[in-house]
Amino acid sequence: MQKTVNEGVVICCDFCHTEWDGQSGMVEGHHGSAICLSCLDRALRDKKRTDGKYACTLCLRVNMPASMDRWSHPDRPEVLVCEECLYQAAKAMSRAAHVDWQWKGPGA
Repeated sequence: MQKTVNEGVVICCDFCHTEWDGQSGMVEGHHGSAICLSCLDRALRDKKRTDGKYACTLCLRVNMPASMDRWSHPDRPEVLVCEECLYQAAKAMSRAAHVDWQWKGPGA
């Protein structure tokens, strides 16, 4: 997510609103969406299936099937990320040399 301030544009995690400091781990999705390392780590542990189709904030796909796991931050339950985006972000974060984090999940 991006927000405009007097100094310019600030990149924030769509899920927890943490502002990117230019150094910490964050993965950008489509149209400026982003997920921070803290939310990514939590999402990979807590993702689950629930009823109904949904839209993913990172890839912007709509009508995602109810059978696909998803995650949302407790403070922003309306903002969802699909399992495919979580796995893609986890692979990208694992390759980031400046981030001390490794994913050990499927396809890692």
